[in-house]
Amino acid sequence: MFRTIFLIIGFLAGMVGHAFAAEINEIRVEGAGEYTRITLAADGELAHGIFSLSDAGMRSIAVDLHDFQIDDAANTPPPAGAVTTYEVSSKGIAFHLSHAVTVSRALNIGPTVSDPRHRLVIDLVRVSPDRFDRDAAVDVDRRAAFGGGQVPEAGEMAVASLPQAKQVIVIDPGHGGHDPGALAADKTREKDVVLKTALSLKAALETSGRYTVHLTREGDTYIEHEDRVTMARNWGADLFISIHADAAANHSVAGATVYTLNTRGQSRVDPVSSKYGWRLPVEDGTSREVASILTDLTKRETKTNSSIFAEILIPELASAGPIVRNSHRQENFFVLLAPDVPAVLIEVGFLTNRADAARLASADGRARSAKAIARAIDAYFDRPAAHTAVN
Repeated sequence: MFRTIFLIIGFLAGMVGHAFAAEINEIRVEGAGEYTRITLAADGELAHGIFSLSDAGMRSIAVDLHDFQIDDAANTPPPAGAVTTYEVSSKGIAFHLSHAVTVSRALNIGPTVSDPRHRLVIDLVRVSPDRFDRDAAVDVDRRAAFGGGQVPEAGEMAVASLPQAKQVIVIDPGHGGHDPGALAADKTREKDVVLKTALSLKAALETSGRYTVHLTREGDTYIEHEDRVTMARNWGADLFISIHADAAANHSVAGATVYTLNTRGQSRVDPVSSKYGWRLPVEDGTSREVASILTDLTKRETKTNSSIFAEILIPELASAGPIVRNSHRQENFFVLLAPDVPAVLIEVGFLTNRADAARLASADGRARSAKAIARAIDAYFDRPAAHTAVN
């Protein structure tokens, strides 16, 4: 049976005499299956922050609030959907979960003819446990910033004191060993150019201290395609970047290109994942039907995030050198097949073009490309997460 835990009495007693901007008179949680909706109704607009929390095995969605109180006659029916219980504290309301979710949208709705109250509506959708835990790691600093660095009070989850997890970036220099890749007119080999570019990118990322960076190869060795993807998944990659250099019969063709997975490649994800054991993390005891929904959600999210990164990356690459027309393209490349790791393949230029080849043969030219990719990675992880969007 669902059970709601209230700390309202003690909370109100400690707040007597304070002025509040908004008094909450309803806390309603509804839902079934994959979707849950939280509605907070108040006599004023609720200044809020929404955060995913993971503490001692308990997953929660925290709605932190500034200047609020709970009406002692508030309507508080038992919660449903993904929420089993919730707690009210001086910081806000923590909604404890039966399974992992993310916030698909949060809306502030002003007074209407039918309802004169202000309402904060938060829609939750089920996601994989791995996705939730990644959100929670990012939200550690976000929540601390929202609270102004306040120390959690006794009885509250001390999540803000946990160290922030670094994002894991896997860089994949293409070719290697017996496979030289494309050749420039001066015999410069693709495998050498892309390894040097990858090492430059690794150095740029590690300087910031924000990331844990791995390379699939750091020397002149050949790594099978499936092993490159397996490495990325085993390392827990948040982003996979495969670096290549292009070639064309027309030597006037120049510029960088960014590839993400096409429709044909999407159809290969399941059979290839099954073949190489790339299983998605699904909690024990999850039904086959729900597990299927979770894996589909994860794959769709991976595809979307790959495209988001590609679109962020293109203007950065354009600042470092030429880019081709229609610079975000889609292809059926094996290294883009991971079901749960956003991935792009970057052709940093054409070795068959004299200007591109000269740029990529120089340390300065490679560094410009590497720094452009690093800026795009920063921008990708700095963007507001989908679950923080409002209105």
